[in-house]
Amino acid sequence: MKRRIKLAVIVFTMLILTLPSLAMQPTGEVNASLGYLWDGEDSKLLHNSARTGFRFVLEDDLDFGARLHLSTKGWWDWKQKDGNFALDQLWLKGYQGDLDYQAGRQVISWGTADGFNPTNYFTRMTTDALLSGSMSGDPLWAGQITYYGSNWSLTGVAVPFFTPQRIDDQMKAILAAENPQAKMVLDAIEGTKKPQGFGKGSELALRAETQLAGFDLQASFFTGFEPLPGLEMALTIQEIPGLGPMPVPSVQGTYRRVNFLGVAAAGTIGDVGVWGELAYGGPASFDEADHPSELARVPLSVNERYLQAVLGADYTLPVGKGLLAQAQYIYRGQGSLLSPYVLPNLETMEPGEVEGAHYLYGRLGYDFSPGSSLELVVLHGFSEKGGILRPAYTHRFPNAMQLELSLIRPYGEGAFASLGTQARLALSYPF
Repeated sequence: MKRRIKLAVIVFTMLILTLPSLAMQPTGEVNASLGYLWDGEDSKLLHNSARTGFRFVLEDDLDFGARLHLSTKGWWDWKQKDGNFALDQLWLKGYQGDLDYQAGRQVISWGTADGFNPTNYFTRMTTDALLSGSMSGDPLWAGQITYYGSNWSLTGVAVPFFTPQRIDDQMKAILAAENPQAKMVLDAIEGTKKPQGFGKGSELALRAETQLAGFDLQASFFTGFEPLPGLEMALTIQEIPGLGPMPVPSVQGTYRRVNFLGVAAAGTIGDVGVWGELAYGGPASFDEADHPSELARVPLSVNERYLQAVLGADYTLPVGKGLLAQAQYIYRGQGSLLSPYVLPNLETMEPGEVEGAHYLYGRLGYDFSPGSSLELVVLHGFSEKGGILRPAYTHRFPNAMQLELSLIRPYGEGAFASLGTQARLALSYPF
């Protein structure tokens, strides 16, 4: 937190010094929200969040045909006594003939699907983002360049600094509900050494895109690292005071290199929009070196190549002013979307089986007027035998202020149930 505040101070200092010469026009947003959690045991509605925040954006068109973007964001929760203040995006974007380039801290948007993109290898989607409806992912430091041909393009992305998946509070609650060794797992994730520097610590991707019969077609390749580390459980004999030698489990993590091949397509069939993505690949296997001090060592993560897939469609039904209906089938060969680690049998130390997980994501949207709309999002997990419902009502005032009232309602008895019923009232004002 202190390092982020220092970085923000440096950015703002540079900003103040450069504003007169760049003549940037500031834009952004201020926001506030109230969060409530339903306590089913005591039948009480608990006020658990009171957050205020902002996003401040500066952009300027430079003389040599490029555009400079700088944005910061921050929030403070007065109820939880917690907050964050950080650089959001900082990039330079431009073109030279048939080449487009963008370099800096940016959001990489690849693929065709809504939020769940197997071929967007850079997305770091948190549970908080999923529950709030923000599906764009977090920015990262990268360079992106695209060459345009007559009916095709070729895009390359280089990520010099690896950014791991962030474990938010919602994910911690899910892991604690599903995994009796949750603290051990979370400590191992936190303690795993991250890939550093250029070369061996970099991630690279290449995408070719063209159009055929009204469809956008993409093929891509990615080499990088797992968003969350691969974990192994080791069993060793240790001397326990008062008990003597005892088998003691420990969890160790490694960010393994992964390689993926992907294809994606999007287009229309009549009045129906359709899209699909496939990505196949996986991590390097765990090191099989002999560990003489250990009784056993078993993986908690997928240890082989796997498939990810999304198939979706949307259609506007002739109901009133038009009811937008969208559905996506999601398959994850690396296991559960919410709990990616599988414990072994602690008696036999046989590895647990990592099974493919199937999900259905649906969305209904209706605009009552240009200023008010209603949306319902459903995410159902077939493996979890449960899911979440997220209805949200949005009202846009004439002065650009926006009010949103949303509800998270889990159902079933699996991992989703640990989220609890949550309500949120949010107010934002763009400037």
